[in-house]
Amino acid sequence: MRHALAIARRELESYFVSPIAAAVMAVFTFVSGLFFSNMLVHYIRQAALADSQIQRLGRSDYQLDVPTTVLAQFFQNEAFLLMLAVPLLTMGLMTDERRKGTIELLMTSPVRASEIVAGKFLGAIALLALMLAPLVPMFAFMGAGNHWEAGVIASGLMGLLLVGGAQIALGLFVSSLCEHVLVSAIGTYGIVVTLQFIDTTGGGSGSVWARMLGAFSFYARQIDSTRGVVSVADLVYFASWIVMALFLAQRAVEALRFERT
Repeated sequence: MRHALAIARRELESYFVSPIAAAVMAVFTFVSGLFFSNMLVHYIRQAALADSQIQRLGRSDYQLDVPTTVLAQFFQNEAFLLMLAVPLLTMGLMTDERRKGTIELLMTSPVRASEIVAGKFLGAIALLALMLAPLVPMFAFMGAGNHWEAGVIASGLMGLLLVGGAQIALGLFVSSLCEHVLVSAIGTYGIVVTLQFIDTTGGGSGSVWARMLGAFSFYARQIDSTRGVVSVADLVYFASWIVMALFLAQRAVEALRFERT
């Protein structure tokens, strides 16, 4: 475990040297703030419209719980942003070792493949947590009006960490197979986009195949967390993807070490 933590610290430090990571974090924070402010203004206007209709007509077709609605839409949009950002952050997890020439040192060091994979994964997860940290002041701003939906915020952030963790693990596996960062990024994009939108393949047919495909959808599995619901089935689903992808990445690193020795 000590080696894994050392690798995680080294990986996290390397992110702040790379301009790509800084650019991704800056764009992610800016677009997240843009989404949040636009949705907040939109739904507050909808709520004001509902209040005016109630005053004039005694009823309204618009009945909104503004904080819950804003948070649900916001976390869904954030999952889409992660799908775009994570492959850029994982594309060099192992391929950069080849590019920098440090792969030989890593493969011949007395560190187990499982520790290498765990360290790379923990470093990327730490960066993901830092990316999500600037979202907290946005929630605090909304909570200043006595609408602090702590349960929805906690479950929404946990859902993003689970989605991001699964994407990072898959990206690490793809990176362990590739020799070029561009190939790694494209491969990871292909996998995460497929898993994000696979539930749309069956459309609204309602067939057995459509339901089976929907069960593998990252979007369908994350949607409950955006509403403040924590499902054991969803936790197991994302944990299974993380464990499986890390296991495959470990096997790929072991194969690479065998080739180098």
